[in-house]
Amino acid sequence: MIYFLRGGFLAAFLFITSAFSIESVIFNENNILNEQVTSKINAIGKELYDKTNIFVALAVGDTSDIKSLEAKANELSAPFVLLMLSKRDHKVDIIASKESLSFFDKEAVLSPYSGTGSILPILTSNKGKDIYNAALLNGYADISDQIANYFHLKLENSIGNANKDTLNILRIGIYGFICFALLFYFQRKITRKRRNNNV
Repeated sequence: MIYFLRGGFLAAFLFITSAFSIESVIFNENNILNEQVTSKINAIGKELYDKTNIFVALAVGDTSDIKSLEAKANELSAPFVLLMLSKRDHKVDIIASKESLSFFDKEAVLSPYSGTGSILPILTSNKGKDIYNAALLNGYADISDQIANYFHLKLENSIGNANKDTLNILRIGIYGFICFALLFYFQRKITRKRRNNNV
């Protein structure tokens, strides 16, 4: 009898823990995201859910259009945020339950400018093999960090703003080089003009 009860409690415990396991990547068609990125996103999502009860999900489509990815929001319970990317439609979008929209800045995350956006600038700046992995990990982490900051929390699994900082440094470097080249050009032009006047 005791053995039976002990076995029953163990089974119930395993059922409860499995029921509350968080898999943030709810759709990864044709394994666009690699295992390391999927694992990191799931870790960020679980920590955020444990601390705020807000579920941030990710759906990535290869041949699926954005509309079919949007339909996956019907499977989620509020409060939630769903980040989606459709390779077929070349589109990134975010759907969120009404209460969740106030926890992060959707427009900033989807901005095409490197100073604010965390997804599109990466997608357009590099055509490498892991472009989708880098962009979606950065976007997912950005959303999660914004939600955590809203509640004055710190995520241990946060990746920080590494990719955004890299893009900003690259942008500053390019602009700095252009300014230096223009100054050098005008300085030489002025120097030549003075020499010609002296002659």
